[in-house]
Amino acid sequence: MRALFTVAATLPLVLCSTLPGGAAGTAWIAKTDTIRIMALGDSITAGVGAHGADVGGGGYRGELENLLDAAGYRYEMIGSRSDYSDRVHAPAHEGWPGYVVRSLPSDPGHELLGPVTANAVDAYDPDVILLMAGTNDLLRLERHAAGYTVEGIVGSMDALLGQIFFDKPRVHVILAGVVASPDISECTVERFDGAVTPECPSDGGASLATLVRKYRGLGFDIVLAPRMDAAVPRDRDHFPDGIHPSGDGGYAAVARVWMSAIAAQTQPPASGNVAVAKP
Repeated sequence: MRALFTVAATLPLVLCSTLPGGAAGTAWIAKTDTIRIMALGDSITAGVGAHGADVGGGGYRGELENLLDAAGYRYEMIGSRSDYSDRVHAPAHEGWPGYVVRSLPSDPGHELLGPVTANAVDAYDPDVILLMAGTNDLLRLERHAAGYTVEGIVGSMDALLGQIFFDKPRVHVILAGVVASPDISECTVERFDGAVTPECPSDGGASLATLVRKYRGLGFDIVLAPRMDAAVPRDRDHFPDGIHPSGDGGYAAVARVWMSAIAAQTQPPASGNVAVAKP
């Protein structure tokens, strides 16, 4: 697995020369075409309730489904899992509770980097990936597990994006920062996501925002969902267990951020009926 991390992080430098010029920055989605959406991440993607509860609503995915339907999108949610989704019309997802982006020996765990993501991308052929992960890595940082640093966790996400774009160079990725779970330092969340606020000024280090700029510069289609760290109020009403935004409209707020990012990548009707690019 360590070899995979090293190789995946460097492969986009080779692949970028094969992509069509000007791909980054154009709208990906046309409402007239069915898009295959993969929600990829950890327990927040799965829709876990407080203290691991399964309330069947799919978390943000159930709320996002309602928003997509109301806006007239044609879509298929894809993935190998359907748990936490009894009341969701399109329950498929790739949300893996407890998973880190990349496991380190000091506090090991199951990881998204490697076969989990490779198998999902290969098996389900997504057009758009909604990627939000890193909360479990940041919780390890809070426990002072050796090797878990903001810069290191950003590096893990870099490797995961490298793997995704190597497997499917023309996939479209909407990357979101993590929500501001109270069990993680507020400034740690903001530095990981790439937010700059007076309370938590940038330290100049790598962040999810710098990763998006990197991969767009290499010609890949990736955007950052706007300010996921600010979507849900940082309190116990919204985060009953300190981690999952399962209270008081928390998951609905997450869904609105995803919807905003999807809408920003949707072609206006006058632009014609152009489907999401296929590999």
